[in-house]
Amino acid sequence: MPATFDAFFRAATGNAPYAYQRRLAGDTLGRACESQLINIPTGLGKTAAVVLAWLWNRVAHADAAHRDTWPRRLVICLPMRTLVEQTHTEAAKWLDAHKLRWDEKSEVSHTGKVGLHLLMGGADSGEWDIHPEADAILIGTQDMLLSRALNRGYGMARARWPMHFGLLNNDALWVLDETQLMGVGVRTSAQLEGLRRKLGTALGCATWWASATLDSRLLRTPDHTELPSSLTLDAEDHAIPEVVGRIAAVKRLAPLPLTLTGDSSKLTAPYIEQLATLVVERHQTTTTTLVILNRVDRAKDLCATLDKLAKKQALPPRILVHSRFRPLEREPLSLRIKEPGEKIIIATQAIEAGVDISARTLFTELAPWSSLVQRFGRCNRKGEFNTTGGADIFWLNLEADDPKNAADLALPYTPEQLASARDLLRPAESTGVSPAALDALDAEEPLPESHLLRRKDLVDLFDTTPDLSGLDLDVARYIRDGDERDVQVFWRDIPKGEKAPADTIVPARRELVRVAAHAFKKFAEKNKGSIWRRDPLDGVWEEFRDTYHVAPGQIFLIDAAIGGYSVTLGWTGEKSKDAFEVLGEDVTSLAADPRDGQGNDDESQKHGRFQSLAEHTGHVVTACTRKLDALPAAGIEPWRAPLLTAARWHDVGKAHPTFQRFLTAQRDIPEPHRSSLLAKATWRAGVRFERPHFRHELASALAWLQAGDANDDRVRNLVAYLIATHHGKIRLSLRAMPGEKAPPSTGPDSEPLFARGIWQGDRIPDEGAPSLDLEGVPTPLPRIDLSPMRLGETNGAPSWTARFLALRDADDLGLFRLAWLETLLRAADAEGSKQ
Repeated sequence: MPATFDAFFRAATGNAPYAYQRRLAGDTLGRACESQLINIPTGLGKTAAVVLAWLWNRVAHADAAHRDTWPRRLVICLPMRTLVEQTHTEAAKWLDAHKLRWDEKSEVSHTGKVGLHLLMGGADSGEWDIHPEADAILIGTQDMLLSRALNRGYGMARARWPMHFGLLNNDALWVLDETQLMGVGVRTSAQLEGLRRKLGTALGCATWWASATLDSRLLRTPDHTELPSSLTLDAEDHAIPEVVGRIAAVKRLAPLPLTLTGDSSKLTAPYIEQLATLVVERHQTTTTTLVILNRVDRAKDLCATLDKLAKKQALPPRILVHSRFRPLEREPLSLRIKEPGEKIIIATQAIEAGVDISARTLFTELAPWSSLVQRFGRCNRKGEFNTTGGADIFWLNLEADDPKNAADLALPYTPEQLASARDLLRPAESTGVSPAALDALDAEEPLPESHLLRRKDLVDLFDTTPDLSGLDLDVARYIRDGDERDVQVFWRDIPKGEKAPADTIVPARRELVRVAAHAFKKFAEKNKGSIWRRDPLDGVWEEFRDTYHVAPGQIFLIDAAIGGYSVTLGWTGEKSKDAFEVLGEDVTSLAADPRDGQGNDDESQKHGRFQSLAEHTGHVVTACTRKLDALPAAGIEPWRAPLLTAARWHDVGKAHPTFQRFLTAQRDIPEPHRSSLLAKATWRAGVRFERPHFRHELASALAWLQAGDANDDRVRNLVAYLIATHHGKIRLSLRAMPGEKAPPSTGPDSEPLFARGIWQGDRIPDEGAPSLDLEGVPTPLPRIDLSPMRLGETNGAPSWTARFLALRDADDLGLFRLAWLETLLRAADAEGSKQ
């Protein structure tokens, strides 16, 4: 590993670092990890700066004690999929340059390597969440990452929500890049940062907000009142010729004699016609012209109009770019717009960030000032046109002739934002809009109204117990603004007469397209019977008719026969005129079940492989110990003993006769397993518990509460919580589920207590069964007592909910630490189960 940061940076990128990149990393000596603003102009390597600063301090630094002061997880949060893919590619390149990337498929040990994981719809993020002790870079969209940080992870199983909540709010450095496109997500990130400080974390977190146009007022929230320090270019940076060329790039600004005054087709049609003529007139041969419009429909219409003109006169190639394409089409488009040569690019705000193109001529509709600054950055980006007279930027006014139409015309922005930007553009027409000229402008936009995450909201989100009505607290309002909330869709050819698609159909990332939830609702209402959504409980594709309940992050399957997509226009929501590629290589169930890894043939169904309860518990205790040893002693020491106790007790409930019969029924059990209590066996299709909703971890937790040896009640309750939650199914409340079997009544005045397949008075293990042989677990255990499920105290003992609420609200524990501790045990159990 190189001995200096300069050498480390150069080996990864092929370039020497800028001065600001050295300062961010603390140069060779490193620096403390603290929250900050990174206010650097576009095109000067912010992504390389943050990734390599973290890698240097967390992984490559010579001092192990210094490395331990930096978070293990680098979480890069971005507003768009294209940025996520691009950042992932760059990070992989830098890791590979230093041989630091962990290969999850071939390398068992994570030691000395860094996991690289993609978190966005349709992508396989890998098992990063069972390695809380390991270094990892997580790159994802704000939808996927912020929803997980709020304990309501989009596109993932409910039972796993608390693990991601714990890992993203402990021992993590968040980097939010291109924040001008994140809307309410920026304020949510600031509130989360403030709440982590107030409520406390097990291991430290910090947040870096990176943007050339971030309005720092967005970061002042009720729980995050102080702004962090800001990193900007200094005199050393300004002395670099490349930096000077970018900052002083010649970018003339002028208005076009064209104003759109309403959103009706009657007004937009002539507007588009005139704009197409102006684009053709002012395009410079051999160069790139970029047109950025605020709405996808207007961008499509302009592209179609230019295509018509191209039939009458020679025009350079036209390329349409927006966020409603599948990766199948978007990836080739991304390559085309970067290729050298003459072209006209028609785009939406999807091109504002992260796309390394430089136009000679730019047309842009009026937009919020921060968005306009990003758009200006796609023109004469490096100052390459300075020697030939510079570049030209033309702006198009959007101003309603009737105040009643102002809001619709301004979408996806507000009339106030557009008015403020209009006032700033007027003086900029005389100075130009180079980065240097923009810095001299006193630009302060009106802050848009948005939902604000409060402490009570986050506390309410801690409990992931399903509502009996099937509804959950909606976190979408804290993640994206208004109509920006998206679902994802994909298409398959569904044979006529087939009532439902095969359960084995799994979408590939490259065929998913994002669609605004409100637009999808309209499409779904017109096409009932041809759209399906996977049932989260049984995994089958069910016909989707309840268009009222469309939630961000959901994935829908559409019959290709009804269309809705075009390879040249992207999502249309209309019957497709031209056929488009539909994937057919369904991901089907393998011969082995992922829960065990053994075959499902008849012979293995009958005989199978088994693991005793004592053997599995030993594996989990060993895994837990190893994970704890890999974490800083100061952060983990207060919780080491409770975690190891919970690891010893976590599967005691598997000694319950219901669980043992589930594993052994209609099987030949070989020795030595025949005389042992079992914890694991080869999975068998179609086998169910005789008691619906049975949860062995509830039996384990209740047994601990009755017979466990704890120094005080808080430790007893903490161990019970860790045991109960180690599969994510049992949470803060305890109740019987619909369809559960009630125990037989013992008399007219008896009150049979039962919940999650556990009955009052159950024995663990059953009479005549092999005995428990687990370290620290006394035998025999008393009969199960379900009285904690009652409201209020029972014989002076608090209820189930009261015990766990006290842990959640404790100053020295709290919801972030509690989720992290839960995740450590769950990760150890997952690792132990692999054996």
